[in-house]
Amino acid sequence: MKKCLVFFVCVALLTVPTIAQTAWKPTKAAVTFSIKEAGLGVEGSFDGFAGTLLFDPAKPETGKLLATVETATLDTGIGARDSHLRKRAYFDIARHPRISLTSVGLEKKDGNAYAGVFDLTLKGTTRRVNVPFTFTQTGNTAQFTGSFRINRLDYKVGKSNFFLSDNVTITLSVAVKEQTVAAK
Repeated sequence: MKKCLVFFVCVALLTVPTIAQTAWKPTKAAVTFSIKEAGLGVEGSFDGFAGTLLFDPAKPETGKLLATVETATLDTGIGARDSHLRKRAYFDIARHPRISLTSVGLEKKDGNAYAGVFDLTLKGTTRRVNVPFTFTQTGNTAQFTGSFRINRLDYKVGKSNFFLSDNVTITLSVAVKEQTVAAK
């Protein structure tokens, strides 16, 4: 009887399907922002992108997207402005070396369109943001592209200012290569 029970337990465990999660390795990333200053558009970027991107386009709700950038890499094309923005009043790079974006919910919309709810952590403050994005796959490579808007004052980036808009648009474009990882 014991041998029979052990046999059936072993067979049951062997026939349980292994769930695989598709992991995507970033190969190139662009993280940019735009804001109005004195009525003119100012654009900038961050480098140092790192990410853990687990995403199945057929089952996005099982995915997990986590991305970070290094605040010290801030670049607007004007050195004096960049130095000013790296100080305590704005990005405070000494105390807050990274900005992170972590998914808490993902869902499919139409075609290659998706919507995600993410925790954005910037300058020690974490808030939920909604990020519509696309995922376009060609073979074992793909592209994540999304854009969303935040109020910089919600994250204590600068102070209210007549010349500087409170609203910032953030755009992400991440090229990735597929890797399959077995779930545990």
